[in-house]
Amino acid sequence: MKKIIALVLVLFCVMSIAIADTMVIKPLSPFTQKLKHPTKAMPDTRRDSILNVMRKQRNDAEKIEVLKSGLVNNGITVNQLTVLLNQFSTDDAKLTVAKFAYAYTVNYKVYMDLQDLFGEEKYKIELEDYVHKNK
Repeated sequence: MKKIIALVLVLFCVMSIAIADTMVIKPLSPFTQKLKHPTKAMPDTRRDSILNVMRKQRNDAEKIEVLKSGLVNNGITVNQLTVLLNQFSTDDAKLTVAKFAYAYTVNYKVYMDLQDLFGEEKYKIELEDYVHKNK
């Protein structure tokens, strides 16, 4: 009888651990953790290196991947990002990168300056909404 109880307890523990690993725990508070922006931007030589690789790509999708991989573990200024965003042919691609790059931006308080790069108003509004929600 003791062996059966012990076995049941072990099974219960194993199942509890398995269930806990698959659970998604959401915070009770409606507040989310504030985004922590980097404090140091990449040197312009690094930006130029990313720019040169982007120019060799055939389409916006490939350029997006280059820019995303170039930003990992690097901070960027709005001015540096402006140069890179000007390599894209569509507002869709610019917005995708602008949203991704926000977390890596050092001088994020002037991020809305990027709105001038978009031709259509809907992209400007979408960027503004994104920045507002992710402050």
